Amino acid sequence: MKKIGTLIAIIVFLIVAFFLFKRNINQTHSMDSQSFRLENPDKIDKILLSPNNTKLDYILIYKENDRWFVKNNKLTEPADTHSIRELLHWVLRKAQIKSPVSDAEKEPVTREIALNGVKAVFYSGGTEVNSFYAGNPTPNQEATYMYHPDMERPCIVEITGFKGYLTPYFTLDMDAWRSPIIIDVPAEQIQKVEISWPETPDKGFSISRENNALVLRNVSGAVVKNISNTRLLSFLERFQNIAREYGETAGINRKKVLRDSVIGGGHFFSINITDVNGKKQGIRMFRMKTSVETYAPDRRDGSVPNFETDTYWVQVAGKPELWVIQGAIMNSRMKTLQDIAPQ
Repeated sequence: MKKIGTLIAIIVFLIVAFFLFKRNINQTHSMDSQSFRLENPDKIDKILLSPNNTKLDYILIYKENDRWFVKNNKLTEPADTHSIRELLHWVLRKAQIKSPVSDAEKEPVTREIALNGVKAVFYSGGTEVNSFYAGNPTPNQEATYMYHPDMERPCIVEITGFKGYLTPYFTLDMDAWRSPIIIDVPAEQIQKVEISWPETPDKGFSISRENNALVLRNVSGAVVKNISNTRLLSFLERFQNIAREYGETAGINRKKVLRDSVIGGGHFFSINITDVNGKKQGIRMFRMKTSVETYAPDRRDGSVPNFETDTYWVQVAGKPELWVIQGAIMNSRMKTLQDIAPQ
């Protein structure tokens, strides 16, 4: 009986040990639950996002003189600080491991990350502080498959309380990381602003800084008198942080013939600004044709207008792309000479 009891105890011990061993294989230890987080996101000054898919381009996001920039092998542009902040201060402060993938998932998930995952490397002062691979959403799209080199298998990563996946925060789309700000000049830095209405030129005007005063001129260059500095300064204050819509460039840019047809049709409004250092910024705006997708009836007789009244195409000076901009953003800047100097 004693031998039988000992044998039973050994069998029980082996069974328990087996399940503990299996559980340890399929679980990360406690210190791994925050492996995808950054301890000091404020100190990050460079982020490298590189694809395993060789058909895609890398993204390098870096800070220079306290400004963020994004680049790939073709372009270097000011970066969208909002998107960077979301990645560093939301995703990588709250991301945690829900569980490792199961044995059945391990091989297909690992293969998918190897083929299509994005390697994210974070640097501070030239030193790498963390790196991992971001993969696709889980089937329920409420979490993300990710892999950390210190782990035996990929994990399911989530943010508590957030029902969604994190893959878009590691996008390799250059446009998604570009700053949406298209004009950004503080009023005190403006040397001259020129407003043009090519279809009705007499509506145009300029405001320039001359002998410590602001001078309003009509399109012919004649000075318009009896306009207070306060009124002119109020207008100049509207040229800081003008933003287009967020996200990737509009689909029209993928069809050069369509983009060229819009640009070739001519712009109806433009802004050109020269700052006190001689740097120039500018935009041109084009009307956007109505479509079934964008048109909302706004005429009593039910007729369809030819162009949108609250959405426009906008092109930044020196850039080929067309972006979408809302009329609500531009209405206070799209002024005529009559608006500035009523007769």
